[in-house]
Amino acid sequence: MERLHGLDWNDLKYFLAVARAGGLSAAAQVLGGSASTVSRHVDALEAHLGVRLFLRQQRGYLLTDQGSALLQHIVDVEAAMQAVERTGEVIVSAEVTGPIKLAASETIGHHLIVPALPRFFARYPQARVELIVSRNLADLARREADLAVRLINPETHEHGADYIAQRAGNVRFGVYATPTALAGANGGWQDLAYVSWDESWASQALASWLRQTFAGRPPLLRSNSLEAQYAATRTGVGAALLPRFLGDADPALTLLTEAELPGQRELWLVYHRDLKASQRVRAMRDFIQQLAVEAGFAQP
Repeated sequence: MERLHGLDWNDLKYFLAVARAGGLSAAAQVLGGSASTVSRHVDALEAHLGVRLFLRQQRGYLLTDQGSALLQHIVDVEAAMQAVERTGEVIVSAEVTGPIKLAASETIGHHLIVPALPRFFARYPQARVELIVSRNLADLARREADLAVRLINPETHEHGADYIAQRAGNVRFGVYATPTALAGANGGWQDLAYVSWDESWASQALASWLRQTFAGRPPLLRSNSLEAQYAATRTGVGAALLPRFLGDADPALTLLTEAELPGQRELWLVYHRDLKASQRVRAMRDFIQQLAVEAGFAQP
């Protein structure tokens, strides 16, 4: 590309957001600004380069050939800057201070990590935690999180070469129901109504095991949220397959059977290799590993 000298790197940030999001409004939402601000920066970049980077269409912004060429350069620059940023944080932070971005699933975040955070803050009073709760895997290379806690089946998942993954233990599951629901069952507990995952999870081991266990009967409730399944079970709707650390801790629920699931369900701690010397990441990693031991995932 010509005329790269004197570029405003702020304009490039907006260009990159539009290229990835496909439109001004979506890019503005990612950047926390307005569509007009995004448009102004993109227009300024096009004026500086003297080329059209996007085709403005009703369905969104599409990259031109010149825009695609620029994008390849900017993605490489972004990756280099993120690596410098991660490494720089490690160099300047020799103590556990400042923010720690931690990504976890809804259930792990709400029931394993959050209740224990007062202990973490008592140990590291200068630390701050940003907890990102999502079913989607955080992109650690793009700094969406410093450390991710992931419940995965290692037979079907591999970690990238840029990541360090440490196993924290096995997560056991069991079938639970309230005593009231169990008392209303005509036969054994397998005659109970049950809750399960929605169609997007129908082929997963958890949903398949439930379907077989309850003789192929359809669930009374489907949900893509384990938290919703847990809440429904506590109201007496029926039985549910829950992590043992969650169900065993709730006096309102009775364990009916421990699930022998096909494929191992394991808890992993994952972080970018550039952060392996970060005191903040190491402190949170070690803390969660201790929580896993206390929850029965692993031996001390």
